[in-house]
Amino acid sequence: MSAARTLLPVLASSLLSTPVLANPDTTSREYKLMLDPGRFTHGTETSAVTALFFDAKATIEQAIDRDVSGSPVLEKQREVRYFDTPQTCKLRELGYSFRERVENGDSEVSLKFRSPDRYIADFEDLDSDTNGAETKLEADIGANAWTDFKVIYSHSTKAPNSRNINEVHDINEHFPDFERDHDLDDDLPLVVVGNLDIREHVYSDVEIDLGQHDAEIDVTLWYAGAPSSGQTPLVAEISFKYEDGSADYTQKVVHRAKTAFHALQGLTDWVNPASRTKTRFVYEYDPAFCQN
Repeated sequence: MSAARTLLPVLASSLLSTPVLANPDTTSREYKLMLDPGRFTHGTETSAVTALFFDAKATIEQAIDRDVSGSPVLEKQREVRYFDTPQTCKLRELGYSFRERVENGDSEVSLKFRSPDRYIADFEDLDSDTNGAETKLEADIGANAWTDFKVIYSHSTKAPNSRNINEVHDINEHFPDFERDHDLDDDLPLVVVGNLDIREHVYSDVEIDLGQHDAEIDVTLWYAGAPSSGQTPLVAEISFKYEDGSADYTQKVVHRAKTAFHALQGLTDWVNPASRTKTRFVYEYDPAFCQN
């Protein structure tokens, strides 16, 4: 037998055992800025949000010379809860968050992994066998007092839910590969982080013309429980997002989006760069929750 033929099985075996490398597609890009919650109250939130959108429209249109169209509408009112293991916060330790949203009586859970490394985020296996589950890799772009452009990659799956969430088994049932990879005991208790029940209001229906893609602007307000008229939200955020299933973004789109994002940061009467992100706020709401 020739040396070439002898090498063929070895080469084939080597190829089969070599891990497949990928260039993960970031199919969604979302730009987020934290706002001063003191600019809003439940009783006046519609007029305050409208004023914010008016200011945002003017500053974005001037910055990118493209239209911002639409009027803000309260599109979502839902309950939001984050879950983790009390005292140990095993999910946060692994880089995960686990969230439930309930809207009109329907529950949806989301398991999310975040990393500044796109590849590390994508390699986390978040597949779900639940019917209707959706997975995406997203670039979350934010700003704070130290930088005006910070990127974190989030790999997440959301799934319809009918379970009463109270132990890690409820995560493992939706996400079997998470169970395989991280081997958390089914009977580990899950508790609402900080005992914080959030009422979320989301205003939408305003779009930025970025050229190849339109980006929808949202304003999100979080209240502690069902809000009263004069109640101020715990957290306020403005964001905009655009998506492409092929991640085939043009240079003009990404440059216009960055310019629009920097323009929004100039709304100093609204934006509070010292504010905490939503997930960080939840985990710091009761500092004792993650302490042994």
